[in-house]
Amino acid sequence: MSTAPLPSQLVFLTDLPSLKERSKVRFLGWPSSVTKYSSATGILHLEHAYPASTVKDNRSVTALVDVDLLIGNLKATNVQAGEWVNVIGYVQGDTSDGNKDGMQAGNKVVVEVKVQAMMLWSAGQVELREYEKSVRKRNEIHMLR
Repeated sequence: MSTAPLPSQLVFLTDLPSLKERSKVRFLGWPSSVTKYSSATGILHLEHAYPASTVKDNRSVTALVDVDLLIGNLKATNVQAGEWVNVIGYVQGDTSDGNKDGMQAGNKVVVEVKVQAMMLWSAGQVELREYEKSVRKRNEIHMLR
């Protein structure tokens, strides 16, 4: 029996609410998409408005990424607004009291999902449309298997 850790599943940040707790994931987030970071709680707020229909429908998903386990190795640039970051971690669930449809915030519906980060690093300069196209195609292929 192998003791190697399970591989992460590459997903869009907006897919997080549909995943089971303890799912190991990898996703790209942007801190306008760091939207907020609290050093007191060690929680990094990440977003990625994909697909475009989420913006059109006034819906947003925010990943509340717990970086406490990484605090000794976390770079200040990884928690700055506007920095795209890759995250590998475990889904810990949503914060909307079991309401997968989210919470109302003005005219916007917001779904927040907790993720325990195991790794986090800068994505550098991202060709966002190419990234989205690649992840979408990869996930379509995996669904056919």
